[in-house]
Amino acid sequence: MEEVFEINVYTASFLGILFGFINGSITRFLLKKYINSDNKKFIKVFVFSFFYKLIFLIISIWYLKTKNVIIILLYSVFLIFFQIFIEIYKIKDYGVKRDT
Repeated sequence: MEEVFEINVYTASFLGILFGFINGSITRFLLKKYINSDNKKFIKVFVFSFFYKLIFLIISIWYLKTKNVIIILLYSVFLIFFQIFIEIYKIKDYGVKRDT
């Protein structure tokens, strides 16, 4: 049976960017929602978002385990970079509004 969707270097990079943007947006939304809460709630959300991103990365690498190393590395680098970039950009923007 023929594969419908072949994962190569380009599709792995694109999927890393796409999933990184989606996961970063989800965690950014949660952090934005709880950033004005007390520290205990914010830390819980921050730890939850960290483990969510880690588990997502592990599951997606498990799916790619039969692919070449370069495909896994490109996917992982783009996924991690865009997740962090989306979150930091929002938190940096919030910090500027508070003059901190």
